[in-house]
Amino acid sequence: MRILLLAFGLLCAITTNALSQGLPNPKPSEEHKVLAKEVGTWDCEIRSYFQGPEQPPTVTKGVETNKLVSGDMYLQTTFTGEIGGRQFEGHSLLGYDPHKKKYVGTWADNFTVAPSQVTGTYDKEQNTFTALSSVYDEQSKQELKQKQVTKWEGENKKVFTIYLLLEIGGETSEIKLMDMTAVRRD
Repeated sequence: MRILLLAFGLLCAITTNALSQGLPNPKPSEEHKVLAKEVGTWDCEIRSYFQGPEQPPTVTKGVETNKLVSGDMYLQTTFTGEIGGRQFEGHSLLGYDPHKKKYVGTWADNFTVAPSQVTGTYDKEQNTFTALSSVYDEQSKQELKQKQVTKWEGENKKVFTIYLLLEIGGETSEIKLMDMTAVRRD
């Protein structure tokens, strides 16, 4: 606890010093334009593959609302809908870390007890954002790795797909868990 208080005190001192010197706030970079593409309200059709990716999916609806916050440096997302017969609500905060040269963020929802850390990259040529995260599964008591891919199909449509990543015999297999087509409402 002492270390935490000391670290907090040091952070306050550094912040106060920076503010007193009139240092400018950071400005959004080229990488932040990827986040800005997401701004707006999106109507979503969710296809969940509860019986496996080869079986017909369960189809439900949802709404995703995105806005830029903190000087347009971060994307704040709220998603609501129905998944597996249950009401679902999730939230994320995503930004670009210029030191890691990656997008980083946190996802939290009412289906899990712990937030997930997300790390991702954007492929400009493919117009695709790919993120990796881990989710703790309460039933198996294991941390499960996921890959999330967002592919934009123009300015007002995107397809988001989640894969479960399994390590088997030294190779990684991807199992499709769900995909979602989102169309911009506004």
